[in-house]
Amino acid sequence: MKELDLLLERWLRERYPAASPAERAAFAAFLELPDPELARYLLAGERPAEPAFARIAAQLAAPGA
Repeated sequence: MKELDLLLERWLRERYPAASPAERAAFAAFLELPDPELARYLLAGERPAEPAFARIAAQLAAPGA
Protein backbone atom coordinates (compact mmCIF):
# COMPACT_ATOMS: atom_id res chain seq x y z
CA MET A 1 0.00 0.00 0.00
CA LYS A 2 1.40 3.35 -1.02
CA GLU A 3 0.15 5.05 2.18
CA LEU A 4 2.08 2.59 4.33
CA ASP A 5 5.20 3.03 2.23
CA LEU A 6 5.09 6.80 2.70
CA LEU A 7 4.71 6.54 6.47
CA LEU A 8 7.44 3.94 6.83
CA GLU A 9 9.80 5.81 4.53
CA ARG A 10 9.36 8.99 6.55
CA TRP A 11 10.29 7.14 9.78
CA LEU A 12 13.38 5.75 8.09
CA ARG A 13 14.43 9.14 6.80
CA GLU A 14 13.72 11.13 9.97
CA ARG A 15 14.15 8.74 12.91
CA TYR A 16 16.29 5.81 11.84
CA PRO A 17 19.63 7.66 11.85
CA ALA A 18 19.27 8.52 15.56
CA ALA A 19 17.45 5.32 16.58
CA SER A 20 19.03 2.96 19.07
CA PRO A 21 19.94 -0.57 17.97
CA ALA A 22 16.84 -1.84 19.83
CA GLU A 23 14.60 0.65 18.00
CA ARG A 24 16.14 -0.32 14.67
CA ALA A 25 15.55 -4.00 15.42
CA ALA A 26 11.95 -3.29 16.45
CA PHE A 27 11.36 -1.33 13.25
CA ALA A 28 12.83 -4.14 11.15
CA ALA A 29 10.55 -6.66 12.88
CA PHE A 30 7.59 -4.28 12.45
CA LEU A 31 8.24 -4.23 8.70
CA GLU A 32 7.83 -8.00 8.60
CA LEU A 33 4.17 -7.74 9.61
CA PRO A 34 1.61 -8.34 6.85
CA ASP A 35 0.28 -5.21 5.13
CA PRO A 36 -3.27 -5.64 6.51
CA GLU A 37 -1.87 -5.70 10.04
CA LEU A 38 0.31 -2.66 9.38
CA ALA A 39 -2.72 -0.86 7.96
CA ARG A 40 -4.72 -1.57 11.13
CA TYR A 41 -1.92 -0.11 13.25
CA LEU A 42 -0.98 2.85 11.08
CA LEU A 43 -4.17 3.82 9.29
CA ALA A 44 -7.00 2.55 11.49
CA GLY A 45 -5.43 3.47 14.82
CA GLU A 46 -5.41 -0.01 16.34
CA ARG A 47 -2.73 -0.38 19.05
CA PRO A 48 -0.31 -3.30 18.71
CA ALA A 49 -0.12 -5.60 21.73
CA GLU A 50 3.68 -5.84 21.41
CA PRO A 51 5.12 -2.82 23.32
CA ALA A 52 7.98 -2.22 20.87
CA PHE A 53 5.52 -2.23 17.96
CA ALA A 54 3.18 0.08 19.87
CA ARG A 55 6.04 2.59 20.28
CA ILE A 56 6.87 2.41 16.57
CA ALA A 57 3.20 2.83 15.60
CA ALA A 58 2.84 5.82 17.94
CA GLN A 59 5.91 7.47 16.43
CA LEU A 60 4.56 6.88 12.94
CA ALA A 61 1.17 8.33 13.84
CA ALA A 62 2.66 11.45 15.47
CA PRO A 63 2.59 14.63 13.39
CA GLY A 64 5.93 15.17 11.76
CA ALA A 65 6.96 11.59 12.57
